[in-house]
Amino acid sequence: MLMRVWAKVGQRPIAVQHRGFQWLYVYVFVEPVTGTSDFLILPTVSTAVMQVALAAFNDAVNPTGRDIIVLLLDGAGWHTSPQLTVPPTMLLVTFPPYTPELSPAEPLVGRVKRPLANRTFTTLDDVQDVLSHECQRLMASPSEVQSLTAFPWIRHALNSC
Repeated sequence: MLMRVWAKVGQRPIAVQHRGFQWLYVYVFVEPVTGTSDFLILPTVSTAVMQVALAAFNDAVNPTGRDIIVLLLDGAGWHTSPQLTVPPTMLLVTFPPYTPELSPAEPLVGRVKRPLANRTFTTLDDVQDVLSHECQRLMASPSEVQSLTAFPWIRHALNSC
């Protein structure tokens, strides 16, 4: 991932690149009003993996099964697949198509990826270490998460309930 960097006038900045493709996916769960967040770093995206992620998240935040959890998601195929089995205490609500600016998770994805910018890594494990560190840092900083995700429309919607 390349980002803009400062350089002296007339000098071209150098950013080392390694062309190759291996992937990790960061699943983001956030409660925007409190800034509470959770992240899963997984090797792929699929309906089966999404099902595992939902179950893990549900078990972590709703161990008694007494609460109803409403998750806002984009319309990715693995979020909306008819084969996806959703825990009975969860309600999945999808955003309209092409509206990533509505998702409170999007600013966190950008923040999680920031330490990867303008760097090369020898292994995917090295990338995972950097991602894990940034996810842990964000989980320990709910005020930062809240400042990134508590959009006015979310606050308004919750205050009008």
